[in-house]
Amino acid sequence: MPYKLNRRPDHTVEVEAHLDPEVVEAERQKILKAYRNRARIPGFRPGKAPLSLVRTHFAAEVEDDLMEELSRRAWAEVMEGEEALEPLTPFRVSETRVDEDGTFHISGDLEVRPDFELKDPSELDLPEIPVEVTEEDVDEEIEKILAEHAAWEPADDTPAEDGMLVELDIHGEPEEGEPFDSEGVRFVLGEEGVFPEIQEALQGAKAGDERTAERRFPDDHADEAMAGKKVVYTLKVGAIKRRVLPELDEEFVRGLGFDDVDALRARVREVLERTKHKERRDRWRRALLDQLEEGLDANQLPSALVQAGLKEDLERYAYMLAMQGKNPTEEEIDWQEVSARMEPEVRKRVLDSLVLEQLAREWEIGVPEDEVEAYVEGDARQKGLPPAEHRANLEKEGRLDEIRHAARVAATVDELIRRAGGEVE
Repeated sequence: MPYKLNRRPDHTVEVEAHLDPEVVEAERQKILKAYRNRARIPGFRPGKAPLSLVRTHFAAEVEDDLMEELSRRAWAEVMEGEEALEPLTPFRVSETRVDEDGTFHISGDLEVRPDFELKDPSELDLPEIPVEVTEEDVDEEIEKILAEHAAWEPADDTPAEDGMLVELDIHGEPEEGEPFDSEGVRFVLGEEGVFPEIQEALQGAKAGDERTAERRFPDDHADEAMAGKKVVYTLKVGAIKRRVLPELDEEFVRGLGFDDVDALRARVREVLERTKHKERRDRWRRALLDQLEEGLDANQLPSALVQAGLKEDLERYAYMLAMQGKNPTEEEIDWQEVSARMEPEVRKRVLDSLVLEQLAREWEIGVPEDEVEAYVEGDARQKGLPPAEHRANLEKEGRLDEIRHAARVAATVDELIRRAGGEVE
């Protein structure tokens, strides 16, 4: 069966195909006979009416069935042709017709999985990323552990500085909108999570002091109601506390479940080593993908994959708003603007996924079922469920395939790193 494929840069393939008149007529006769066998036509026993009469009685139905069957047959022959296609979307039919000479024509398009020309991994560069854990690294981590178990003692007469706990009430006056109050706010000066304007205003403050701070929110702030707006904050300091660290002694480490300080240090070193190796793997993954994707246009990707990714991100954004007590359907949100802001990151993620999936196919990377089972069992323990029951739940929800896919992609990343000359733990 002759057909023609026109591949567009966005990985959409336009298809034009036709079936010869002999094929069309043979299929029409087959359909007419099927109708005759089950049709009731006055004056004839079932299966005995002339085909010409059956065609007259059921002209519209026969032609509908014919076009559907010819479309299916033509598409099947395209898929079995020499030019392999991996559809991402169903075939979208734009036209079907039968010419006067009996030739059937069909045209339409579909999106297909891209087939990129990728560099050989051995030609890629892996950045030097040290993973050695020093004694200073261990000391710093132990300091964090001590800080997590610190006690706080009053220091109301001491000027506030970084590392001190501040308790205060905050009154906000936006230049547009209603004022708001937050009482009993507590945070540690110098730590992330609090606007720098407020941090700066509280430096040197004592209990009972009142300070003011101003902040102008960026135009692209996530909360559109605050974007580009200035807010004046009145800060009333209620209390200031100083952190008192515990002693790093045998009593303290036993409270953490260790026999002695050396055992704690060994555990800290082990965790840091594992963390550094993971961070190196993540950075290697990004560096290798960036090199593989040089010259690939993220703006020319299958629309179906990009739109699916955008839908997931927008749903997560709406869920975040709901968790903040906002109604996504009632808030004045420019969803087109939000979508446009998200799209570049979504396209990057889709491109990463397509490249890794192509490598997995080319290298015949299978699903590491042992890792999938280990994940399912660990997740089941955390949820207090029997592994078999949890696995059945994941299967029912369609999440087991997602876990398998993630495991296969992870295995592909490991193989990519090895082929580029790196080590995988």
